[in-house]
Amino acid sequence: MKVACNKCLSKEEIEIPDFTKAEKNRLLKLIAQSALLSIKYITGNYGISYRDAKFMVTHINKIYDHCNCCNFEKLEGEYIACPKCGALNFNWKRT
Repeated sequence: MKVACNKCLSKEEIEIPDFTKAEKNRLLKLIAQSALLSIKYITGNYGISYRDAKFMVTHINKIYDHCNCCNFEKLEGEYIACPKCGALNFNWKRT
């Protein structure tokens, strides 16, 4: 799937791997520890460029259903633009 963020300077889309639930959970745990470790994990395991991995990590929600940019609290869907500010969110449910 290709995604882009209306809030980022770059309007170009990036390809997101079809992450399994286990992979998403692994990334959520890594992000809680360190954004840099998460970026290195993505680049090393998925063959994604550093730039695109950093884009992914910065768009994965820290709190489920909350926008990373404006903290809007009712996001619905996994890859969603915030209805309030337009920022892209990887709204992954924690399990």
